[in-house]
Amino acid sequence: MGAAIGGGLAGLTAVGTGLFGLRQARLQLAHQESEAARQRRFESLTERRGPRSQAYADFIAAGQELIDSLYGRGQQDFLSQFEALQANIRKRRSHVAIAGPEAVVTAAGEFADAVRQFRNELAHGAIRGHPFNQKHRLERPLEAFARAARTALEDEGHQN
Repeated sequence: MGAAIGGGLAGLTAVGTGLFGLRQARLQLAHQESEAARQRRFESLTERRGPRSQAYADFIAAGQELIDSLYGRGQQDFLSQFEALQANIRKRRSHVAIAGPEAVVTAAGEFADAVRQFRNELAHGAIRGHPFNQKHRLERPLEAFARAARTALEDEGHQN
């Protein structure tokens, strides 16, 4: 009788140990799957960061070039140069629209809108004095774009 009870307890212990081992294996598998998914997200973000960064840098460079053009002299030459730079902004904006999250796309649109409004006012003579005196109207939205771009590049998938 004692042997039977001892054998039964040994069997129950073996079953308990097996169930515990099975549970541990399932937990370990779930953890490995979670870690693999996190690694895939990280790699995906890293792969996207390069092209995004380049699109943002190109947009900022085009914006700064446009702002720097405000130092120009001749009004007619200036307006045609400004229009060419504005076209470059539109082109760069399309790259940002494809690469960036909504906050960056919105900030790029706000800068492009400010440029368009500035150009229209220049063309219609609504800006008095040297255009350089109004450069803050373009610098602020470009700085807002740069902040949004930095935030997007620093995000490692924790934000939506």
